Amino acid sequence: MIGILQNDGYGSVVHGHFKEVVRLGWGGAKSNLLPGAVLWVLGIILVISYYQVQAVEEMLDRLGEFKLASSPWFGIISTALFGSLIPWIVQAVFLKGADKQPFRHVPWLLLFWGIHGWQVDWLYRIQAGLFGNGIDFMTILKKTLVDEFVWVPFLAVWQLVLGYLLIEKKGSLLEFRAALKKKPFLDRAIPLMIANWVVWIPAVSLIYLFPLPLQLPLMNIILALWCLILTFFAKNVEATE
Repeated sequence: MIGILQNDGYGSVVHGHFKEVVRLGWGGAKSNLLPGAVLWVLGIILVISYYQVQAVEEMLDRLGEFKLASSPWFGIISTALFGSLIPWIVQAVFLKGADKQPFRHVPWLLLFWGIHGWQVDWLYRIQAGLFGNGIDFMTILKKTLVDEFVWVPFLAVWQLVLGYLLIEKKGSLLEFRAALKKKPFLDRAIPLMIANWVVWIPAVSLIYLFPLPLQLPLMNIILALWCLILTFFAKNVEATE
């Protein structure tokens, strides 16, 4: 009987802790809704422009041709730049003091996002092979579900959480392990994953509306815009507090 009560008490603690982690993730997601909405509007405008404005279509198709001609290096280099260097430059210009990301992080972030770009390029190619290149509802739905509920939770999020934590701890495995003991992996990953789903499920649905050669370049554009929007949004929020 005592063991049952102990187990029930432990289960209650775990359940309460999980609810708190989910609550933190949903809170972060709600705070990102406004910049996310801006991102979705820009994405919709880009989709409509590509299919309705010949000049936009021609310009983006040239970008897609360049991507095909320079793969896989296009994905590696462009994602490295759009995911790390451009956001750092914006932070360096518009943020002050401790709000800025240290420059010593940039080389490691370039490496991290370069590897991520190579992986995402393969994700898009594999999905095109599995589901085709159509832009009908079911094809977009399948690709979005695989992207956000297979790729994100089982590969992308854990790489992001552990990679950024290791960079933050300057590559020290002792500090890295100590940080994970203080705040376990799932406590870090679940809030990030929830916030990612709220913003990026609509975003990747828009990405899959484009031809395969344009999907990675447009992911990079959205990634850079997302980082820029978050930077300005956070700055404006701080100014009003």
